[in-house]
Amino acid sequence: MIILGLSLSQTQRSMYIESYFFITVCTAEDSSRRGDSMVTLKDIAREAGVSVMTVSRVVNGNFSKVSVENIKKIQAIIEKKHYVPNSTARSLSSKSSRIVSLIVRGRGNELTNPYNATMVGEIVPLIQKQGYYLMLHFTDQYGDITQRLRAWNVEGAIFVGTFDGEIQKIIRDNQIPLIFTDSYSRVRQITNVGVDDYKGGELAAHYLLKNGHKNFAFVGWALASGVVRGRFKGFRETLEKAGYPLDRSHILEVKDSLSDIVSAICGFEEDHVAIFTSADLLAVTLMDRLRERNRIAPRDYSIIGFDDLSIAGCVTPRLTTISQSFPKKAKAATDLLFRHIQDPTAPSENVTLDVHLVSRESVSCRHRDGHGPMPVS
Repeated sequence: MIILGLSLSQTQRSMYIESYFFITVCTAEDSSRRGDSMVTLKDIAREAGVSVMTVSRVVNGNFSKVSVENIKKIQAIIEKKHYVPNSTARSLSSKSSRIVSLIVRGRGNELTNPYNATMVGEIVPLIQKQGYYLMLHFTDQYGDITQRLRAWNVEGAIFVGTFDGEIQKIIRDNQIPLIFTDSYSRVRQITNVGVDDYKGGELAAHYLLKNGHKNFAFVGWALASGVVRGRFKGFRETLEKAGYPLDRSHILEVKDSLSDIVSAICGFEEDHVAIFTSADLLAVTLMDRLRERNRIAPRDYSIIGFDDLSIAGCVTPRLTTISQSFPKKAKAATDLLFRHIQDPTAPSENVTLDVHLVSRESVSCRHRDGHGPMPVS
């Protein structure tokens, strides 16, 4: 189950929690609602001829003080009546909400971004597998983060997106397990899962050089971001080592719109420029906008993305890209989260996952003896 983070008053929030867990219990396949009443521990105890405490022990798997005969009798009644434990009562008695928060950077519908959608899609089943509920928040305000984590008494949180500017305050104000992704923060003792962005830039540059390219450009969102900066640095330094310094006019940062970027690319003096972008979504959007100007890849330019989202294999031409493993990233983040929930004294970790290049159709071969759309791997 997923709980969407809403802005509610305390009274509304209490009503929402009650109705949420009520719906969860009553709409389950093995609903404990029979007719117009809810099956309770007292009902089961009365029918079994035992105490409520004995039923509670069986429900919670504490069999040491219950006879085998009573265990079988109680379990048979539970199955017959389709009893499901009330999540609210269990969380109150154990002082555990069994809720974890997934905080995605942004304000609007951030799931329209395929990167966010892919990450959320990978994380959700891993959280559910552990028997926890997931609360999903979209926010770009520090104040919202602490307020929401405390209001719902969450047991831990995973952050998707860059929160480097607020990490120190987030950690200071929230004494629960916090797992960040793609962080380049210099704050010590944070737990983070990222990918080798620098290597991704290196791979893109090597691939283009191997295919005979001599003119290059970099296009990225937010060059100040650690993620984008790492990808750009790997790309630029690899080209420099090969004797191809990247011209300043060919380093393009996307701000409000792509119009200026498209105009700059169309204005390049070189015949064919190989472009490395900081993300697949940017690459695909750029290809579409350039097509409107009759600039087609890989005929007029070559382009490489980063992420290997599903859209990379669906566009024409199919996008060559640097691939990161979303399943591995999601599993690393959730494994770390539950490790820290179970052991609050566990040390912080910084996990860096590998990347690799996926060759498709958006890069042309520029060698004199192999001029054409088929690249050298």
